[in-house]
Amino acid sequence: MHRNNVRRRRKLEGNLGETVRIASIVQKGVDTGRSSYVEMRALARTTNRNLRPKVRAILEYLDDDIIKILPAELSEGYTDVLTPNGNVRQDRLDRLLSIDADIVTYLGIIESELKNNSAPSDSLKALRELVQERKKFVDALRA
Repeated sequence: MHRNNVRRRRKLEGNLGETVRIASIVQKGVDTGRSSYVEMRALARTTNRNLRPKVRAILEYLDDDIIKILPAELSEGYTDVLTPNGNVRQDRLDRLLSIDADIVTYLGIIESELKNNSAPSDSLKALRELVQERKKFVDALRA
């Protein structure tokens, strides 16, 4: 096997392993009701890293400001679902994860529409609304 392919495969396996590890830590935090800022920042980093390839793929077809700022927007807010003593605010974490899942779904829809040479105007509008909703929610968490 070509050397670059081996490196790429190892890197992907390492990223997958870290994603599984972070998911396990977050699940443990949800089950126990406690977590740490370090774990939540790791969740934000993993989310950001997993989102970047999808954003890059869309930017090849569509140069839009909302798509460019998505990785930075989605990496915020996870530490804000913790109380100062490390308790997880379950309802707020669930809401944040739900909004993020919707955003990723719309990114997939937009990517599919762009590859099929159709205009993603409705999907892009819905994505903008979701990003604004998420931004308001994160701002409310910090207040």
